[in-house]
Amino acid sequence: MADGANLNSPLCSEQFGSGAARGCMAAADGSLQWEAWGCRWWEFSGAFTAKPQGRDGGGGGALGAASPPLSGLVAVFLPQGFPDSVSPDYLPYQLWDSVQAFASSLSGSLATHAVLLGIGVGNAEASVSAATATWLVKDSTGMLGRIIFAWWKGGKLDCNAKQWRLFADILNDVAMFLEIMAPIFPVFFTVTVCTSNLAKCIVSVAGGATRAALTMHQARRNNMADVSAKDSSQETLVNLAGLLVSLLMLPLVSGSPSFSLGCFFFLTALHIYANYRAVRALVIETLNEGRLRLVLKHFLQRGEVLGPTSANQMEPLWTGFWPSLSLSLGVPLHRLTSSVSELQQLVEGHQEPYLLRWDLSQNQVQVVLSQMAGPETILRAATHGLVLEALQGDGPLPRGLEELRNRVRAGPEKDNWVIVRDTHQVLDKLFPKFLKGLQDAGWKTEKHQLEVDEWRATWPLSPEKKVL
Repeated sequence: MADGANLNSPLCSEQFGSGAARGCMAAADGSLQWEAWGCRWWEFSGAFTAKPQGRDGGGGGALGAASPPLSGLVAVFLPQGFPDSVSPDYLPYQLWDSVQAFASSLSGSLATHAVLLGIGVGNAEASVSAATATWLVKDSTGMLGRIIFAWWKGGKLDCNAKQWRLFADILNDVAMFLEIMAPIFPVFFTVTVCTSNLAKCIVSVAGGATRAALTMHQARRNNMADVSAKDSSQETLVNLAGLLVSLLMLPLVSGSPSFSLGCFFFLTALHIYANYRAVRALVIETLNEGRLRLVLKHFLQRGEVLGPTSANQMEPLWTGFWPSLSLSLGVPLHRLTSSVSELQQLVEGHQEPYLLRWDLSQNQVQVVLSQMAGPETILRAATHGLVLEALQGDGPLPRGLEELRNRVRAGPEKDNWVIVRDTHQVLDKLFPKFLKGLQDAGWKTEKHQLEVDEWRATWPLSPEKKVL
Protein backbone atom coordinates (compact mmCIF):
# COMPACT_ATOMS: atom_id res chain seq x y z
CA MET A 1 0.00 0.00 0.00
CA ALA A 2 2.80 2.31 0.89
CA ASP A 3 4.51 1.56 -2.41
CA GLY A 4 1.29 2.26 -4.30
CA ALA A 5 0.85 5.58 -2.53
CA ASN A 6 4.41 6.56 -3.39
CA LEU A 7 3.81 5.75 -7.06
CA ASN A 8 0.91 8.24 -7.16
CA SER A 9 2.68 11.07 -5.34
CA PRO A 10 4.89 13.59 -7.21
CA LEU A 11 8.57 12.86 -6.91
CA CYS A 12 9.79 16.18 -8.31
CA SER A 13 8.71 19.10 -10.48
CA GLU A 14 10.13 21.58 -12.96
CA GLN A 15 9.15 24.83 -14.63
CA PHE A 16 10.47 26.99 -17.46
CA GLY A 17 10.91 30.64 -16.53
CA SER A 18 7.78 31.96 -14.86
CA GLY A 19 5.53 29.33 -16.47
CA ALA A 20 3.44 26.82 -14.60
CA ALA A 21 5.30 23.98 -12.96
CA ARG A 22 4.65 20.35 -13.88
CA GLY A 23 5.12 17.39 -11.63
CA CYS A 24 6.69 14.00 -12.18
CA MET A 25 5.45 10.69 -10.77
CA ALA A 26 6.91 7.21 -10.74
CA ALA A 27 5.32 4.84 -13.23
CA ALA A 28 4.68 1.17 -12.48
CA ASP A 29 7.63 0.08 -14.62
CA GLY A 30 10.03 2.39 -12.76
CA SER A 31 10.10 5.12 -15.40
CA LEU A 32 9.35 8.81 -14.75
CA GLN A 33 5.95 10.02 -15.94
CA TRP A 34 5.85 13.79 -16.48
CA GLU A 35 2.62 15.78 -16.49
CA ALA A 36 1.57 17.43 -19.76
CA TRP A 37 2.59 21.04 -20.33
CA GLY A 38 -0.05 23.75 -20.46
CA CYS A 39 -1.23 24.72 -23.92
CA ARG A 40 0.70 27.97 -24.31
CA TRP A 41 1.39 29.11 -27.85
CA TRP A 42 5.15 28.52 -27.68
CA GLU A 43 4.95 25.16 -25.88
CA PHE A 44 4.50 21.54 -26.89
CA SER A 45 1.62 19.57 -25.43
CA GLY A 46 1.37 15.98 -24.41
CA ALA A 47 3.09 13.73 -21.90
CA PHE A 48 6.84 13.33 -21.70
CA THR A 49 8.34 10.09 -20.49
CA ALA A 50 11.96 9.59 -19.50
CA LYS A 51 13.22 6.01 -19.23
CA PRO A 52 15.49 5.14 -16.33
CA GLN A 53 19.22 5.42 -16.98
CA GLY A 54 22.03 3.16 -15.98
CA ARG A 55 24.58 4.02 -13.37
CA ASP A 56 26.98 5.25 -16.02
CA GLY A 57 24.47 7.78 -17.25
CA GLY A 58 23.68 5.84 -20.40
CA GLY A 59 20.55 4.04 -21.27
CA GLY A 60 17.68 4.79 -23.51
CA GLY A 61 16.37 7.82 -21.67
CA ALA A 62 14.82 10.48 -23.91
CA LEU A 63 16.53 13.44 -22.29
CA GLY A 64 15.31 15.86 -24.94
CA ALA A 65 11.73 15.07 -24.00
CA ALA A 66 12.16 16.67 -20.60
CA SER A 67 13.86 19.80 -21.93
CA PRO A 68 12.21 23.24 -21.54
CA PRO A 69 9.15 23.44 -23.79
CA LEU A 70 10.32 26.34 -25.98
CA SER A 71 9.94 25.28 -29.58
CA GLY A 72 12.99 25.38 -31.80
CA LEU A 73 11.57 27.96 -34.23
CA VAL A 74 10.64 30.43 -31.49
CA ALA A 75 13.98 29.93 -29.72
CA VAL A 76 15.74 31.10 -32.90
CA PHE A 77 13.93 34.46 -32.98
CA LEU A 78 13.19 35.33 -29.33
CA PRO A 79 15.67 36.05 -26.52
CA GLN A 80 16.46 33.28 -24.08
CA GLY A 81 14.09 33.37 -21.15
CA PHE A 82 11.32 35.15 -23.07
CA PRO A 83 9.03 36.67 -21.85
CA ASP A 84 10.67 37.17 -18.42
CA SER A 85 14.03 38.29 -19.82
CA VAL A 86 12.58 41.28 -21.70
CA SER A 87 10.35 44.24 -20.92
CA PRO A 88 6.54 43.79 -21.04
CA ASP A 89 6.32 45.96 -24.16
CA TYR A 90 8.76 43.77 -26.12
CA LEU A 91 6.26 41.65 -28.05
CA PRO A 92 3.86 44.40 -29.27
CA TYR A 93 6.80 46.58 -30.25
CA GLN A 94 8.55 43.80 -32.18
CA LEU A 95 5.36 42.81 -34.00
CA TRP A 96 4.72 46.32 -35.27
CA ASP A 97 8.42 46.78 -35.96
CA SER A 98 8.33 43.68 -38.17
CA VAL A 99 5.36 45.08 -40.11
CA GLN A 100 7.18 48.36 -40.75
CA ALA A 101 10.36 46.53 -41.75
CA PHE A 102 8.42 44.45 -44.29
CA ALA A 103 6.80 47.54 -45.80
CA SER A 104 10.14 49.34 -45.86
CA SER A 105 11.77 46.38 -47.61
CA LEU A 106 9.21 46.47 -50.42
CA SER A 107 9.48 50.26 -50.75
CA GLY A 108 13.26 49.94 -50.85
CA SER A 109 13.01 47.51 -53.75
CA LEU A 110 10.95 50.00 -55.74
CA ALA A 111 13.45 52.76 -54.95
CA THR A 112 16.45 50.63 -55.90
CA HIS A 113 14.75 49.70 -59.18
CA ALA A 114 14.28 53.39 -59.97
CA VAL A 115 17.90 54.29 -59.15
CA LEU A 116 19.29 51.51 -61.32
CA LEU A 117 17.14 52.71 -64.21
CA GLY A 118 18.37 56.24 -63.63
CA ILE A 119 22.07 55.37 -63.79
CA GLY A 120 21.54 53.51 -67.04
CA VAL A 121 21.13 49.81 -66.24
CA GLY A 122 19.59 48.26 -69.35
CA ASN A 123 20.44 51.29 -71.48
CA ALA A 124 23.04 50.53 -74.19
CA GLU A 125 23.95 54.21 -74.50
CA ALA A 126 24.76 54.64 -70.78
CA SER A 127 28.39 55.22 -69.83
CA VAL A 128 29.92 52.91 -67.22
CA SER A 129 32.31 55.61 -66.05
CA ALA A 130 29.48 58.15 -65.65
CA ALA A 131 27.40 55.67 -63.66
CA THR A 132 30.42 54.87 -61.46
CA ALA A 133 31.11 58.56 -60.84
CA THR A 134 27.49 59.17 -59.88
CA TRP A 135 27.57 56.25 -57.47
CA LEU A 136 30.82 57.43 -55.84
CA VAL A 137 29.57 60.99 -55.42
CA LYS A 138 26.36 59.63 -53.89
CA ASP A 139 28.24 57.47 -51.38
CA SER A 140 30.71 60.22 -50.48
CA THR A 141 27.90 62.65 -49.72
CA GLY A 142 26.27 60.13 -47.44
CA MET A 143 29.49 59.39 -45.55
CA LEU A 144 30.07 63.06 -44.79
CA GLY A 145 26.46 63.48 -43.72
CA ARG A 146 26.74 60.52 -41.36
CA ILE A 147 29.76 62.02 -39.60
CA ILE A 148 28.25 65.50 -39.31
CA PHE A 149 24.90 64.28 -38.00
CA ALA A 150 26.52 62.00 -35.41
CA TRP A 151 28.57 64.95 -34.14
CA TRP A 152 25.59 67.33 -34.18
CA LYS A 153 22.86 65.20 -32.63
CA GLY A 154 24.57 62.09 -31.25
CA GLY A 155 24.29 63.22 -27.63
CA LYS A 156 20.58 63.93 -27.92
CA LEU A 157 19.36 60.63 -29.36
CA ASP A 158 19.11 58.82 -26.01
CA CYS A 159 16.94 61.53 -24.47
CA ASN A 160 14.18 61.30 -27.08
CA ALA A 161 14.71 57.82 -28.52
CA LYS A 162 11.08 57.35 -29.52
CA GLN A 163 10.84 60.66 -31.36
CA TRP A 164 14.13 60.16 -33.19
CA ARG A 165 13.16 56.58 -34.09
CA LEU A 166 9.97 57.83 -35.72
CA PHE A 167 11.85 60.71 -37.35
CA ALA A 168 14.39 58.31 -38.84
CA ASP A 169 11.76 56.11 -40.45
CA ILE A 170 9.83 59.04 -41.91
CA LEU A 171 13.06 60.49 -43.30
CA ASN A 172 13.80 57.09 -44.82
CA ASP A 173 10.47 57.24 -46.66
CA VAL A 174 11.34 60.72 -47.95
CA ALA A 175 14.70 59.42 -49.17
CA MET A 176 13.09 56.54 -51.05
CA PHE A 177 10.53 58.90 -52.60
CA LEU A 178 13.40 61.03 -53.93
CA GLU A 179 15.00 57.91 -55.44
CA ILE A 180 11.77 56.95 -57.19
CA MET A 181 11.36 60.46 -58.59
CA ALA A 182 15.01 60.78 -59.67
CA PRO A 183 14.67 59.06 -63.11
CA ILE A 184 11.74 61.35 -64.00
CA PHE A 185 14.06 64.38 -63.90
CA PRO A 186 17.33 63.12 -65.41
CA VAL A 187 18.91 66.60 -65.40
CA PHE A 188 18.81 66.61 -61.58
CA PHE A 189 19.43 62.89 -61.16
CA THR A 190 22.83 63.16 -59.46
CA VAL A 191 21.70 65.90 -57.07
CA THR A 192 18.55 63.96 -56.22
CA VAL A 193 20.27 60.65 -55.47
CA CYS A 194 22.98 62.43 -53.45
CA THR A 195 20.30 64.14 -51.35
CA SER A 196 18.52 60.82 -50.94
CA ASN A 197 21.67 59.03 -49.83
CA LEU A 198 22.48 61.85 -47.41
CA ALA A 199 19.06 61.35 -45.83
CA LYS A 200 19.56 57.58 -45.69
CA CYS A 201 22.88 57.98 -43.90
CA ILE A 202 21.22 60.22 -41.31
CA VAL A 203 18.58 57.50 -40.97
CA SER A 204 21.28 54.89 -40.35
CA VAL A 205 22.79 56.96 -37.51
CA ALA A 206 19.50 57.95 -35.87
CA GLY A 207 17.86 54.56 -36.38
CA GLY A 208 20.86 52.55 -35.21
CA ALA A 209 21.49 54.70 -32.15
CA THR A 210 17.86 54.71 -31.03
CA ARG A 211 17.60 50.97 -31.66
CA ALA A 212 20.51 50.50 -29.25
CA ALA A 213 18.78 52.71 -26.67
CA LEU A 214 15.55 50.72 -26.99
CA THR A 215 17.47 47.45 -26.72
CA MET A 216 18.87 48.63 -23.38
CA HIS A 217 15.30 49.30 -22.27
CA GLN A 218 14.04 45.89 -23.40
CA ALA A 219 16.88 43.81 -21.91
CA ARG A 220 16.00 42.95 -18.30
CA ARG A 221 18.63 40.32 -17.44
CA ASN A 222 21.82 41.98 -18.64
CA ASN A 223 21.08 40.26 -21.95
CA MET A 224 21.41 43.23 -24.28
CA ALA A 225 23.58 41.25 -26.72
CA ASP A 226 21.01 38.45 -26.94
CA VAL A 227 18.11 40.87 -27.44
CA SER A 228 20.07 42.70 -30.13
CA ALA A 229 21.05 39.47 -31.88
CA LYS A 230 17.47 38.16 -31.93
CA ASP A 231 16.23 41.51 -33.21
CA SER A 232 18.71 41.18 -36.05
CA SER A 233 17.42 37.66 -36.76
CA GLN A 234 13.83 38.88 -36.85
CA GLU A 235 14.75 41.72 -39.20
CA THR A 236 16.66 39.34 -41.47
CA LEU A 237 13.65 37.02 -41.69
CA VAL A 238 11.35 39.92 -42.51
CA ASN A 239 13.75 41.27 -45.14
CA LEU A 240 13.99 37.80 -46.68
CA ALA A 241 10.21 37.65 -46.94
CA GLY A 242 10.25 41.15 -48.41
CA LEU A 243 12.84 40.07 -50.96
CA LEU A 244 10.72 37.15 -52.10
CA VAL A 245 7.64 39.35 -52.44
CA SER A 246 9.70 41.97 -54.29
CA LEU A 247 10.73 39.39 -56.87
CA LEU A 248 7.05 38.88 -57.62
CA MET A 249 6.11 42.56 -57.41
CA LEU A 250 8.81 44.23 -59.55
CA PRO A 251 7.84 42.59 -62.87
CA LEU A 252 4.28 43.80 -62.35
CA VAL A 253 5.19 47.44 -61.70
CA SER A 254 8.27 47.90 -63.90
CA GLY A 255 6.23 48.80 -66.97
CA SER A 256 3.87 51.19 -65.22
CA PRO A 257 5.41 54.15 -63.33
CA SER A 258 2.02 55.29 -62.04
CA PHE A 259 1.24 51.85 -60.60
CA SER A 260 4.72 51.72 -59.08
CA LEU A 261 4.17 55.12 -57.45
CA GLY A 262 0.76 54.03 -56.15
CA CYS A 263 2.29 50.92 -54.57
CA PHE A 264 4.98 53.08 -53.00
CA PHE A 265 2.46 55.45 -51.42
CA PHE A 266 0.46 52.54 -50.02
CA LEU A 267 3.57 50.90 -48.56
CA THR A 268 4.74 54.24 -47.16
CA ALA A 269 1.42 54.78 -45.41
CA LEU A 270 1.63 51.27 -43.93
CA HIS A 271 5.24 51.89 -42.92
CA ILE A 272 4.49 55.14 -41.07
CA TYR A 273 1.40 53.70 -39.36
CA ALA A 274 3.28 50.59 -38.18
CA ASN A 275 6.14 52.75 -36.92
CA TYR A 276 3.74 54.94 -34.98
CA ARG A 277 2.08 51.92 -33.39
CA ALA A 278 5.47 50.38 -32.55
CA VAL A 279 6.80 53.52 -30.88
CA ARG A 280 3.51 54.13 -29.07
CA ALA A 281 3.65 50.58 -27.66
CA LEU A 282 6.87 51.38 -25.78
CA VAL A 283 6.64 51.98 -22.04
CA ILE A 284 9.93 53.50 -20.88
CA GLU A 285 10.25 53.78 -17.11
CA THR A 286 12.91 56.51 -17.05
CA LEU A 287 12.12 60.22 -17.27
CA ASN A 288 13.13 62.48 -20.09
CA GLU A 289 12.05 66.11 -20.32
CA GLY A 290 8.81 65.36 -22.15
CA ARG A 291 7.64 62.64 -19.77
CA LEU A 292 8.73 64.67 -16.73
CA ARG A 293 6.73 67.65 -17.99
CA LEU A 294 3.59 65.52 -18.36
CA VAL A 295 3.96 63.82 -14.98
CA LEU A 296 4.74 67.06 -13.14
CA LYS A 297 1.85 68.95 -14.74
CA HIS A 298 -0.56 66.20 -13.67
CA PHE A 299 0.92 66.19 -10.17
CA LEU A 300 0.64 69.97 -9.74
CA GLN A 301 -2.94 70.06 -11.00
CA ARG A 302 -4.36 66.89 -9.41
CA GLY A 303 -1.90 65.83 -6.74
CA GLU A 304 -1.37 62.43 -8.41
CA VAL A 305 1.65 60.98 -10.19
CA LEU A 306 1.07 59.33 -13.56
CA GLY A 307 2.51 55.87 -13.98
CA PRO A 308 4.88 54.98 -16.84
CA THR A 309 2.12 53.41 -18.97
CA SER A 310 -0.16 56.46 -18.86
CA ALA A 311 2.65 58.96 -19.34
CA ASN A 312 4.13 57.10 -22.31
CA GLN A 313 0.71 56.98 -23.96
CA MET A 314 0.38 60.76 -23.56
CA GLU A 315 3.97 61.63 -24.54
CA PRO A 316 4.06 63.71 -27.74
CA LEU A 317 5.85 61.99 -30.61
CA TRP A 318 5.75 64.80 -33.14
CA THR A 319 6.52 67.89 -31.04
CA GLY A 320 9.06 66.50 -28.59
CA PHE A 321 11.93 68.18 -30.44
CA TRP A 322 10.74 71.72 -29.72
CA PRO A 323 9.61 72.11 -26.08
CA SER A 324 7.92 75.35 -25.06
CA LEU A 325 10.59 75.99 -22.41
CA SER A 326 14.30 75.98 -23.20
CA LEU A 327 15.76 73.98 -20.30
CA SER A 328 19.56 73.71 -20.28
CA LEU A 329 21.18 71.49 -17.66
CA GLY A 330 24.91 71.53 -16.97
CA VAL A 331 25.73 74.95 -18.47
CA PRO A 332 29.05 76.69 -17.65
CA LEU A 333 28.99 79.13 -14.74
CA HIS A 334 30.55 81.95 -16.78
CA ARG A 335 27.45 82.01 -18.97
CA LEU A 336 25.25 82.97 -16.02
CA THR A 337 27.33 85.59 -14.23
CA SER A 338 30.05 88.12 -14.96
CA SER A 339 30.47 89.95 -11.62
CA VAL A 340 30.74 89.23 -7.91
CA SER A 341 27.37 90.83 -7.21
CA GLU A 342 25.66 88.68 -9.85
CA LEU A 343 27.26 85.56 -8.40
CA GLN A 344 26.11 86.47 -4.89
CA GLN A 345 22.61 87.12 -6.16
CA LEU A 346 22.61 83.80 -8.01
CA VAL A 347 23.82 81.85 -4.98
CA GLU A 348 21.38 83.45 -2.54
CA GLY A 349 18.71 80.97 -1.48
CA HIS A 350 20.31 78.05 -3.34
CA GLN A 351 20.93 75.35 -0.78
CA GLU A 352 20.88 72.58 -3.38
CA PRO A 353 23.96 71.62 -5.42
CA TYR A 354 22.79 73.56 -8.45
CA LEU A 355 22.32 77.19 -9.46
CA LEU A 356 19.40 78.25 -11.64
CA ARG A 357 18.73 81.36 -13.67
CA TRP A 358 15.35 82.06 -15.23
CA ASP A 359 15.14 84.39 -18.23
CA LEU A 360 11.44 85.09 -18.56
CA SER A 361 11.79 87.24 -21.69
CA GLN A 362 13.40 84.39 -23.64
CA ASN A 363 11.49 81.64 -21.78
CA GLN A 364 14.80 80.03 -20.86
CA VAL A 365 16.04 78.23 -17.75
CA GLN A 366 19.76 77.59 -17.36
CA VAL A 367 21.14 75.35 -14.62
CA VAL A 368 24.71 75.13 -13.34
CA LEU A 369 25.45 71.81 -11.65
CA SER A 370 27.83 71.27 -8.76
CA GLN A 371 30.57 68.65 -8.77
CA MET A 372 28.48 66.82 -6.16
CA ALA A 373 25.25 66.77 -8.18
CA GLY A 374 23.85 63.27 -8.62
CA PRO A 375 20.84 61.91 -10.54
CA GLU A 376 18.37 63.05 -7.89
CA THR A 377 19.80 66.58 -7.91
CA ILE A 378 19.52 66.72 -11.70
CA LEU A 379 15.94 65.49 -11.49
CA ARG A 380 15.13 68.21 -8.94
CA ALA A 381 16.83 70.88 -11.05
CA ALA A 382 14.76 69.85 -14.09
CA THR A 383 11.63 69.79 -11.94
CA HIS A 384 12.51 73.28 -10.67
CA GLY A 385 12.77 74.58 -14.22
CA LEU A 386 9.46 73.02 -15.25
CA VAL A 387 7.77 74.44 -12.15
CA LEU A 388 8.88 77.90 -13.32
CA GLU A 389 7.32 77.10 -16.68
CA ALA A 390 4.07 76.17 -14.91
CA LEU A 391 4.00 79.64 -13.31
CA GLN A 392 3.52 81.11 -16.78
CA GLY A 393 0.66 78.81 -17.72
CA ASP A 394 -2.95 78.34 -16.69
CA GLY A 395 -4.61 75.67 -14.64
CA PRO A 396 -4.73 74.95 -10.91
CA LEU A 397 -1.55 74.93 -8.82
CA PRO A 398 -0.78 74.30 -5.15
CA ARG A 399 -1.32 77.34 -2.94
CA GLY A 400 2.33 78.32 -2.63
CA LEU A 401 2.86 78.19 -6.38
CA GLU A 402 -0.39 80.02 -7.09
CA GLU A 403 0.87 82.97 -5.03
CA LEU A 404 4.14 82.93 -6.95
CA ARG A 405 2.25 82.88 -10.24
CA ASN A 406 0.41 86.06 -9.27
CA ARG A 407 3.72 87.70 -8.38
CA VAL A 408 5.21 86.68 -11.72
CA ARG A 409 2.32 88.25 -13.60
CA ALA A 410 2.42 91.42 -11.53
CA GLY A 411 6.13 91.97 -10.93
CA PRO A 412 8.91 93.18 -13.27
CA GLU A 413 11.14 90.68 -15.02
CA LYS A 414 14.22 91.91 -13.16
CA ASP A 415 12.84 90.33 -9.98
CA ASN A 416 12.88 86.81 -11.47
CA TRP A 417 15.78 85.84 -9.21
CA VAL A 418 13.52 86.47 -6.20
CA ILE A 419 10.91 84.09 -7.66
CA VAL A 420 13.62 81.47 -8.23
CA ARG A 421 14.75 81.83 -4.62
CA ASP A 422 11.21 81.46 -3.31
CA THR A 423 10.46 78.42 -5.48
CA HIS A 424 13.34 76.68 -3.71
CA GLN A 425 11.37 76.95 -0.46
CA VAL A 426 8.24 75.57 -2.11
CA LEU A 427 10.19 72.68 -3.66
CA ASP A 428 11.70 71.78 -0.29
CA LYS A 429 8.21 70.59 0.68
CA LEU A 430 6.88 69.61 -2.74
CA PHE A 431 9.74 67.68 -4.32
CA PRO A 432 10.08 64.90 -1.68
CA LYS A 433 6.38 64.09 -2.14
CA PHE A 434 6.77 64.16 -5.91
CA LEU A 435 9.87 61.95 -5.80
CA LYS A 436 8.16 59.38 -3.57
CA GLY A 437 5.14 59.42 -5.88
CA LEU A 438 7.40 58.73 -8.86
CA GLN A 439 9.00 55.76 -7.12
CA ASP A 440 5.64 54.37 -5.96
CA ALA A 441 4.22 54.71 -9.49
CA GLY A 442 7.03 52.60 -10.95
CA TRP A 443 9.44 55.21 -12.31
CA LYS A 444 13.18 54.52 -12.09
CA THR A 445 14.51 57.66 -10.40
CA GLU A 446 18.04 56.35 -9.88
CA LYS A 447 18.69 57.20 -13.54
CA HIS A 448 17.18 59.52 -16.11
CA GLN A 449 17.18 60.45 -19.78
CA LEU A 450 17.45 64.20 -19.35
CA GLU A 451 19.83 66.04 -21.64
CA VAL A 452 22.73 67.17 -19.45
CA ASP A 453 25.94 68.84 -20.57
CA GLU A 454 29.31 68.04 -18.97
CA TRP A 455 30.01 71.39 -17.27
CA ARG A 456 30.33 71.32 -13.45
CA ALA A 457 31.28 74.11 -11.06
CA THR A 458 31.95 75.10 -7.46
CA TRP A 459 30.83 78.28 -5.72
CA PRO A 460 30.55 79.86 -2.23
CA LEU A 461 28.10 77.67 -0.38
CA SER A 462 24.83 78.77 1.11
CA PRO A 463 24.18 77.43 4.64
CA GLU A 464 23.43 73.71 4.90
CA LYS A 465 24.06 72.86 1.29
CA LYS A 466 22.56 69.49 0.44
CA VAL A 467 23.99 66.67 -1.64
CA LEU A 468 21.44 64.38 -3.31
